[in-house]
Amino acid sequence: MNITFTSPDIKFYFSFQCPYCYIAWELLKAVLKNTRLTLQPLEIGLNPPGNTKFHFREIWGELRWKRLIDEAAAIKLTISKPDRYVSDIPAIRAIEAYGTLSAEDYITSVFRAVFSARVDISIPTSLRLHLQSEGLDSSILMAALDDPKTEKKASEQILLWGHERIRMLPTIECSDERFCGLVDKHGLERLFRSILE
Repeated sequence: MNITFTSPDIKFYFSFQCPYCYIAWELLKAVLKNTRLTLQPLEIGLNPPGNTKFHFREIWGELRWKRLIDEAAAIKLTISKPDRYVSDIPAIRAIEAYGTLSAEDYITSVFRAVFSARVDISIPTSLRLHLQSEGLDSSILMAALDDPKTEKKASEQILLWGHERIRMLPTIECSDERFCGLVDKHGLERLFRSILE
């Protein structure tokens, strides 16, 4: 996958705490593996800022989680329900710091932190230890957290819910087309076909 932070072919709006986004991320990695297409990951948080009544509640019920776990297993991905929903801001702040070469590994690792290791990604120390356990350079995370500009940018990114008219996560934008919600491999391939050919 070719990650970029400027002029991408594809924009991927997601939340680290959304299981549908994790499934979509893994499908994107598979579909884009040997293409020239570039992707910009935009982590915008789990809920629109205006919908504060939905923050930190049980977003998906037990039956939905059972279906989600089965859907993930169908693409050989193991997920489990997080213990609770927390602030994404510390994790968002480091995405661009990992750069075009390591951002893919960083994003994948944070998804695993949430859905496999049950790490509280709002606590920088916990996130740093998780990254180290996966062989990623955690000093990049710490440098990003020490830079006040990254906090401002992460907070602004959450406002994309309103400015970019995002209604659902994940949202994958390619040219004038958007693919939202339940993402599958065939749907992604259809979305990208005109660019891939």
